[in-house]
Amino acid sequence: METVDYQDISLKLAPMLDVLSHPARLQIVLHLAKYNGCPAGSISERLPLSKSTVSQHLSKLKELGIITATPDGQCQRYSLNEKAMNELNEYYHSFITTISELSKAKIDCPGSCNC
Repeated sequence: METVDYQDISLKLAPMLDVLSHPARLQIVLHLAKYNGCPAGSISERLPLSKSTVSQHLSKLKELGIITATPDGQCQRYSLNEKAMNELNEYYHSFITTISELSKAKIDCPGSCNC
């Protein structure tokens, strides 16, 4: 079996896209784009999800660094990590640009069909 040498951008972008592939997480990111320092309860009030489900989604976003959490008494206040969002933007645009450039110069795939 041939080993595929994935480009660095794919390795950086894939985990981000994986975490953002859930509609609830996208909604959380959109909410945090509008507000800074939101407690989980405020986020769950705006989504048709239980607080525990929102908390699970927040954990996944936080684990990857898409969002940050700041303690506030017994609560956590969540915000977008602007640096991570800028990286996501950069990686995604680089990936799309690479696809466009490669598509312009397509060649026949080397190898035989051994199906």
